[in-house]
Amino acid sequence: MCCSVGTSVRQVLFCGLSLIQTLAWAQDVSVDERQQKLLRDAETLLLTEPEPDWVRLILTDLELSTELNAASQDMCRRILRALATSGDETALEHVRSVFENEPERRGMAAGALGQAALLHPESLGDWQLMVRSLTVVEGADAVSVLQGLKRFRLRANKGTWVRQVILTGLQLPEAERLWASQLLQHWTSVPARSAEPWTLQQYQVWFQQEYPEAPSAELPVDRPDRRWTYSKLAPAVHDLPADESVLRLGAKVFETAGCARCHRRGTVGAANGPDLTTLGWRRQKAEILRSLLYASYELDEEYPTVTVVLKNGTTHSGLLQQAGDKRLRVFTAGAEVFEVGHDEVEAVRNQAVSAMPEGTLEPLSLEQIQALMAWLTSVDGVPKPHRTEPEIE
Repeated sequence: MCCSVGTSVRQVLFCGLSLIQTLAWAQDVSVDERQQKLLRDAETLLLTEPEPDWVRLILTDLELSTELNAASQDMCRRILRALATSGDETALEHVRSVFENEPERRGMAAGALGQAALLHPESLGDWQLMVRSLTVVEGADAVSVLQGLKRFRLRANKGTWVRQVILTGLQLPEAERLWASQLLQHWTSVPARSAEPWTLQQYQVWFQQEYPEAPSAELPVDRPDRRWTYSKLAPAVHDLPADESVLRLGAKVFETAGCARCHRRGTVGAANGPDLTTLGWRRQKAEILRSLLYASYELDEEYPTVTVVLKNGTTHSGLLQQAGDKRLRVFTAGAEVFEVGHDEVEAVRNQAVSAMPEGTLEPLSLEQIQALMAWLTSVDGVPKPHRTEPEIE
């Protein structure tokens, strides 16, 4: 028996899903035929009065999500929105579980929570999930999140999240950017609430003045001489092979490209920068690709890039690390560790530029990049979601 007493509802449903898939394979039903039937069943369930069978709808969502294409993705989005706004706690918990455990569907789950917040803006936990989603939501999901966050009295008070609302808004069509401006006005009280909200361009200028040490609130721009760009690589890493030979190549590229000097994944690499062991559980492929191409687009606050100015006039720049109460340690761009006592330090200044070198992917072939991405995003064991919660007022 695949499920024991005490397992969660989600685990039980996964067991049911495995059984359904096994029966489908036994009957030699093609993936396409199975998906078409699931789409029809989901449409029928969504129209059921007075309300759908939420457990069946959850099972349908889980199975559709195993083969995401345009049709199944659209239906999964509709299902998650129906579940989130149902008022049924089991249905809502499934949406939250999708957010935490399925990075590639995190945006659509956040969009569904945004729809629920428009009806009942009560859950601090859902507010935190929506704020965290700002790094991944796009299109209609982004609009839902921006609208939902504005329904809460809570306000994010960190520059990181204010910046992310600006960046999220800049990726929307011009006619929908007002939602980002309205949320920024709600969070920052700039301008006064009696006035019309600023344009995103005005908020960009204000942000640079208000947070001078933070990265600018601007979308990344590719240099004309770049070999690899996001638009070139995003389609190539969307569906990655994960056989053993590809993963072995990915681990090798991780070392030869220099990633292992700062990062650890499993037993490979050094712990001088953020640990990437659970990256596949925490981040979408698109997020990881952007971080490799545009190192300063999103800075890790646990590993700030700083310049340490000593009283003797010398400076040392790199990743700031913990080194005890009376000492500072900096891991420099040259992969060297510099350690100094606090009594020798004149100032520590945050840098808006990542210590990660630019152009990491430039010398690599497409095959090497795909292998590296497959290895970085491969997962096993228990999900370990990213749980950095936004600070609030």
